Amino acid sequence: MFAFITLLKVLLSFPLSSVSSEGEYIVEVGQDASLPCSYNPISSKSLVPVCWGKESCPVFGCKDLVLSTDETNVKDQKSSRYQLKGNLHKGDVSLTIVNVTPADSGTYCCRIQFRGPVNDYKLNVELIIKPAKVNPAPTAQRDVTTVLPRMLTTEGHGSGNTWGIGGTTTRRGLYIGVGISAGLALTLIFSALILKWYSHRKKKLQNSSLITLANPRPSGLANAAADRMRSEENIYIIEENIYEMEDPNEDYCYISSEQQY
Repeated sequence: MFAFITLLKVLLSFPLSSVSSEGEYIVEVGQDASLPCSYNPISSKSLVPVCWGKESCPVFGCKDLVLSTDETNVKDQKSSRYQLKGNLHKGDVSLTIVNVTPADSGTYCCRIQFRGPVNDYKLNVELIIKPAKVNPAPTAQRDVTTVLPRMLTTEGHGSGNTWGIGGTTTRRGLYIGVGISAGLALTLIFSALILKWYSHRKKKLQNSSLITLANPRPSGLANAAADRMRSEENIYIIEENIYEMEDPNEDYCYISSEQQY
């Protein structure tokens, strides 16, 4: 009996392994999850190995190991998504999972392996992954309905901002109205110029038609008659010239006959 009590005291003199539960951490899909775990080393020589596993802490080691250290550096790493971003030399061994997915949800074990038998510190952390929020794209109609009530209901100190928004809208409407008026005026002026040019051209064509009717060109028969008259006059002139040319010859012949007799 005395020997049993002595053995029990010896066993109780060793610090037993402690298990702690940190709680639940909820992270949306696509974000980074940070699972806390740390200890306080006395010096750089008192650093101890640490392992992270995706399962509740067993009696020894870490099941489904995702990352482990050899006191000063990361030794094993299942994926580059599992990182230790804290100051390892100061005992910050919190696990960061980059760009989480629904498959990353579950229980994670952080085991700090202090020297001595059954002296490890074990921490279980539950990670819950929820779907990311889908925000509908705002439409122009929704923007108008959300802005107008602010313009109508803002009072007190916000009245200056309301007047600023209203003034901007008024100036914008004024610019649009002036632009439309100028466009209509230019259109009317251009139409009047085209109409005036068309009327002037039509009047000019009518005057040309009247002048043509007042001075008609001679027809084909009239031209033929005029040519015939000119031809007859030329014939008469030719005959007269012939007669004038024959009279001296007759006188000459008459004189010659008298000399022979």
